[in-house]
Amino acid sequence: MRRTLLAGLALLALLGGCAQQPVKEPADWAAHRDAVSARASWDLQGKIGLRSPGHSGSAFLSWNQQSDTYKLVLSGALGLGRLVLEGDATGVSWQGKDGKTRHHPDASVMIAEAWGWTVPVNALRFWVRGIPDPSLPVEDQVLEQGLATHFRQSGWTVTPENYSDAAGISLPGRVRLQGQGAALTVSISRWTFPPA
Repeated sequence: MRRTLLAGLALLALLGGCAQQPVKEPADWAAHRDAVSARASWDLQGKIGLRSPGHSGSAFLSWNQQSDTYKLVLSGALGLGRLVLEGDATGVSWQGKDGKTRHHPDASVMIAEAWGWTVPVNALRFWVRGIPDPSLPVEDQVLEQGLATHFRQSGWTVTPENYSDAAGISLPGRVRLQGQGAALTVSISRWTFPPA
């Protein structure tokens, strides 16, 4: 009896010690994530589709990212015509149909006010490249062959798909986003990067 109790306590101590070890990421995933993060300036061409209660549609997408500043051009703009969004750490600016430039300090709030759905805009620049936003907690991450195929952040499920080589790194050709009462699909036809 005493020997069984001691063995049980030893097993619990061993399991407790294992539980306290941090989860180690595969080296190939860490290297891939770091390589993608290092490419902070890029362009993509593609299409974005949206489905939510009361809203659905698609738009052609042109996205230019220069470190923390971006310019998104949505043509067809989910039924709203052509929309150009320019943003940085101070917020987002766009031109209304009356020709006046408007500014909002929070792109996510602006989109919620305009379209009625919320998406963390700052995280999108990471998600479209198939990596989590490093400033947000990550849940349910699934890695296959050193690439993320599924993860959750800020209440959104992110599913990068159709990876292919773009300037020496693997990037998704499609990213599905689901959460906050909306489903978005970003289909990417072309990635380009400035010369290294």
